[in-house]
Amino acid sequence: MNHKLKNKIQTAYESETPDNRERILSACENEIQVATFSDTQKKPKWSMLFRRLVSVATCLILFGVGLFVGQIIPAPSEPVQTAETRVYLDVNPSLELALDKDNVVLSCTPSNTDAETLLNGMKLEGVELKTALNAIVGAMYVNGYLSSEDNSMLISVDSTNENNTNDFLTYITNQVNEVFTNSEMECAIIAQAVQTDETLRQRADEQGISVGKLYLLDKMVDSIDFITKEDISELAGMSIKDLNLLYSAKPEEEIKPSGEVISGTVNVKVPTEDAVITVLTEVGKTADDVEEYRVYLLPSKHGDKKVVYVVSIKFNNDDEWYRYEVDYQTGEIIQNEEEPNKPPHDNHPPKDGFDD
Repeated sequence: MNHKLKNKIQTAYESETPDNRERILSACENEIQVATFSDTQKKPKWSMLFRRLVSVATCLILFGVGLFVGQIIPAPSEPVQTAETRVYLDVNPSLELALDKDNVVLSCTPSNTDAETLLNGMKLEGVELKTALNAIVGAMYVNGYLSSEDNSMLISVDSTNENNTNDFLTYITNQVNEVFTNSEMECAIIAQAVQTDETLRQRADEQGISVGKLYLLDKMVDSIDFITKEDISELAGMSIKDLNLLYSAKPEEEIKPSGEVISGTVNVKVPTEDAVITVLTEVGKTADDVEEYRVYLLPSKHGDKKVVYVVSIKFNNDDEWYRYEVDYQTGEIIQNEEEPNKPPHDNHPPKDGFDD
């Protein structure tokens, strides 16, 4: 390429691409003043600080909005499982276990303050029923709620699978007794199938007891002729041990209705023979003076919400039956409050059917 051709190409290129710098700057000066900064003219610091503050404030506002939205729109959660079985345990602590179809604990709910204390620190959700029973019954024993003297427990089961209820009652009774396999203690257990509804729950709340305990009281009204609905408020205040003694004293043919397992014997400090000896000593008589006697376990007539021995005695040459209440735990005679110096008596003995 010669020198003339090179100059011609350069002249043609410049004519097609003119220098527009001056024209652009001139147009900009008419709209916005273009600032040029030298070493002596810099952007004010307050302007940069203001922009930073605005950015921080915007972030805080967005963070607060996020928290608010997070509260009103909760995160997706796992679906709540429906309990297939509910187990109510009553000793003195009363609590409720909700189980899934595999007998894994969904929840464990205390029903009174003793149960709240007992369950403090226990994490039973997600464990198998056997493990939960070992933990609960073991804690009851360690804390003195279950002992060789107070060995009664009420177990109530409400299950959607009623066909296997009796087998489940036997299973859970055996699991409780297994806790004491290596000890001399044996639990006296009433295990019963219950049918819980809103009415039963409301009545139980009114009495301040568990649905299992109220269900047992309803059965006692139906099966024991001297207990009526009016007695439920009095019986509600009794211990499980006293109710177990009273309920287990029924005639043998009435002990096992459908959906019920009775296991073990309630321990008492004073046997029936000692109660009779206490009465004879009190009245200055001997066994030779007795024509006939009977001993019953009945609710006390003194309003102290407990079961007592009622010793009815007919002495020789006397047509009357005399009635004495004896505390089965201490062996002491409970005096007649109206006439403390006169032994109480009945014109007719209590009905037959209880332990003689």
